[in-house]
Parts: sequence; C-alpha cells; structure tokens
Amino acid sequence: MLVSFRSVLVLTAVSVVCFSSCRKEEEEPPATTPVTPRLTLSVEHHVDGMPVLFDSLAYINEAGHAFSISRIEHYISEVVLLGINGTPNDTLHGPFLVNAGSTERFDLGHSHAGEYAGATLLLGLPASLNVTGGLPNTVDNLNMAWPGPMGGGYHFLKFEGHFMNGTDLDGFAMHLGTNACLPVAGIAQPFTLDGASGTITLRYNMNEMFRTPHTYDLAAGNYSMGNAALMTQIAENAADAFTIAYAP
Repeated sequence: MLVSFRSVLVLTAVSVVCFSSCRKEEEEPPATTPVTPRLTLSVEHHVDGMPVLFDSLAYINEAGHAFSISRIEHYISEVVLLGINGTPNDTLHGPFLVNAGSTERFDLGHSHAGEYAGATLLLGLPASLNVTGGLPNTVDNLNMAWPGPMGGGYHFLKFEGHFMNGTDLDGFAMHLGTNACLPVAGIAQPFTLDGASGTITLRYNMNEMFRTPHTYDLAAGNYSMGNAALMTQIAENAADAFTIAYAP
C-alpha cells in the first residue's frame, strides 16, 4: 500500500513532539527529600592543649614526671545538658565507648535549638549498666571488662603509658572501675545549639587526671587497679577534666 508524502510528514511531526515530550520529562530533577537536622558527638583528647602523640615523652604532669601515652579508652554516659538556670534540660544517655586512637563520631539523633549553661557527664557507666553482661557482648566491651573477683562490671577508664621515674623509664596504668569510684565531671561553660545539623565536641584534658584536687604521683602508685585510694584520687581529679563546644 502506498503512503502519501503528507502522511509521512504528519507521522514525523508527531514522533518529534513525543520524543521532545519524553526528553522534557526525563530531564526534570527529582523531588528533594527534606533532611532532618542531626547532632553528632565527638570526643577529643589533649594534654594542656597539646595533641595526643602516642608513645612520645612529650608531657610533664603535676608531680614533675615526664610521661608518654600509649592507650586512652573510656566510656562516657549520661551527658546532661543544663538549661540556662542550671537545671537538666536534655540528656544524651549513651554509653559511648571512646578510643583516643580512632576518630569515631556518635550519632545523637534529632537536633533542636536551645541555650545551655553547661553540662555534666559520667566518665564511665551508671550502676544499672556496670554489671557483668550489662552491655552487649562485643569485642570492645569485653576488652573493658572488670574482673569478676573484683566486683565485675567494666573498666570506666584505661589510661596507660610510661613515665620517667628518676633515671628509669617505668610503665603506668591508671585503670578505673567500680561504682564507688565513678567520676562525675561538671562543665560550667555556656553554649548554644542552633537546631541545624552540627557536632557537640567534648575535649578531655588528660593532664587533669594528675592534679586538682590531688597531685597524683606515679612514683607512689603507677598501677591503680584494685587500689581504692588511688582510684578515688583519679575519679575526683576527673571532675574538671572536660570542656564542651558546639559547631554547625
């Protein structure tokens, strides 16, 4: 059957219109999904403002000992954000297991705006979790276990390294555990959350573990585990070891 030249022109025109229409539909950008603002938590470690350099005798503590750092691992939990009148306003329960050798950040969920006068936190675990099997049986949590014969539960802190004891290089292990020696740190430092996505940063000054209210002398007690008097000094020294900041 013969097709007229006019029919061919009509069919061609229709095809061009359809093709152009399809291209227009394909080139339309996809609809955007609203992003919910979220907060993250970061924990940084330093020694009086100096960065942590592992296995380097770069630091001097309150007792005058040069020391190095080989390990910093600890839990942080129950971070209470205090309202402008000093009353609890919001709580980040955790627990967060922190290793100074990593750059892990913790997702805190939905962000909201607020004015805060400071915060408090536990350098460790609340009593309800500080029992053997109180945390998931991950390798990291199991490595923080506190011996059963010494009460069970978990280490709150492992702070280890070496120090110059006269002319000798000795090791130290400031290990902290048991509910009676749970540090509660206070941070009297105002900050503002703007409701956008951002990061709350806790900065932990490791040199505060050696001073105020106690001058912790490594030469007199370089291994604290199981020593209630030494662990009490560490816990009380930790009370002012943290600062806090927020950045969008």
